[in-house]
Amino acid sequence: MTKKKKNLISIVPAFVFIGLAIGIQTRNIFLHTEIGFFTGVLVYFFLNNKNSNS
Repeated sequence: MTKKKKNLISIVPAFVFIGLAIGIQTRNIFLHTEIGFFTGVLVYFFLNNKNSNS
């Protein structure tokens, strides 16, 4: 179970990098990076809660 939690936290930087890549293409880096960060945090808490219930 510990290994799953360590892998789960790596989802946040993945969303940040996706937001950064989209931001570079649209020339709005900070906005899309922040959106990627918040999305990553939301997905992390959702998956963490889902794994805790099962």
